[in-house]
Amino acid sequence: MTGSTIKAAARFYFERFADLDLADAIFLPGVRFHYPLGDIDGRDALKRYLVAVRAAFPDIRFDVEDLFSEDDLVAARWTLTGTQTGEFRGKPGTGKAVTVPGNTVFRFRDGKIFEMWVAFDPARLL
Repeated sequence: MTGSTIKAAARFYFERFADLDLADAIFLPGVRFHYPLGDIDGRDALKRYLVAVRAAFPDIRFDVEDLFSEDDLVAARWTLTGTQTGEFRGKPGTGKAVTVPGNTVFRFRDGKIFEMWVAFDPARLL
């Protein structure tokens, strides 16, 4: 894949976050997801996590400020916005809006996301 192709795939992930109809098309079965609240292994486990995030923040949106690629990697700088109306990690919905800046590094294999490293301040989300 070219740098522009994998950058487009990374942007697509943010645009269609938690769209489970696309999960099989964009994640390899053995995908690894590393983030400050714990690692997630496997596409099915990642789908469950995405459903939980979407339920807690139904209006979640990512604004991607930068995308950089090299070889099979894409780095993204983004800002998440949303309103927590549902339970998330044991905390009931607050009705409060959140704004959380962060970064994600994607590793691609065979045209799909194989590994992700996500960095953000969890306190701003919770």
